[in-house]
Amino acid sequence: MDEILRSLEKNQVVLDLGCGKGSFQYSSYKCKVIGIDAHIGPNALFTSSDRVLYVQANSSALPLQAKSVDFAICNHSLEHIAQLNEALDELARVLTPDGFLWISVPNGYGVDDRLYRFLYVGGGHVNRFTFSGLKTAVESKTGLALLKFNILTSSFIYCKRAPASTWQYLPRRLKVLQAIGLVGPFAMLQLNAIFRWLDRLLHSSLSQYGWGFLFGRRGTTVDISLPSFFNVCGGCGSGHAATDLKPGAYRRWGFKFYRCPGCSEANLLFDPPPGFD
Repeated sequence: MDEILRSLEKNQVVLDLGCGKGSFQYSSYKCKVIGIDAHIGPNALFTSSDRVLYVQANSSALPLQAKSVDFAICNHSLEHIAQLNEALDELARVLTPDGFLWISVPNGYGVDDRLYRFLYVGGGHVNRFTFSGLKTAVESKTGLALLKFNILTSSFIYCKRAPASTWQYLPRRLKVLQAIGLVGPFAMLQLNAIFRWLDRLLHSSLSQYGWGFLFGRRGTTVDISLPSFFNVCGGCGSGHAATDLKPGAYRRWGFKFYRCPGCSEANLLFDPPPGFD
């Protein structure tokens, strides 16, 4: 995703669908950005009067002209959209003929999504995806083809202790688990350690979050890499290659840790299994 964003010119348009506070760092790129969400809050939004616009709208009726978007991004958003088919129709309508579509979704039948749904009583996830199911749905509704994909692993960031300001909104079961210490920073570290150790030992996918998909016009060749990172930060959710993290790693309590290059959060460092960076 980063390589495509960096290649876009100032006059080209990116749609961030289900943007929240921004699903990527708008300030790092020169293209125009339209962030669309059903609920736009005023807090902590990156603003740039000449190139960033936020619009409150439904994904099933995008207030954009046909063929006006060069790159559409659905970063951890499609699992929240009830009118999925209509949203895919709209994405097909607004994309230019040579436009790209990036989608990241959880594996709806994996440990990570099941745990999230249990703790947050659904947590707004209304769709369960499989790899083939998502690929078939997008290709049939948009006419695009899957060009590349990668595997996304979880940091179990949602298991960290929730701030006091959100306590009243938490499901009762999460409050209880947090109160007795089964949810919190230590629990997050434990899940990361246990599941990643089992993944390396058993070649399982217990730490998998889901997948990232890059779709584009059929026959298009893209010379970009989509690595699958095994180490994912519990602070900002960004993934990094183990080879880049090892030079700054340190030991504590017999375990290897690293500081996230993006947010400086301390994380356990794991040697990736085959197929991961």
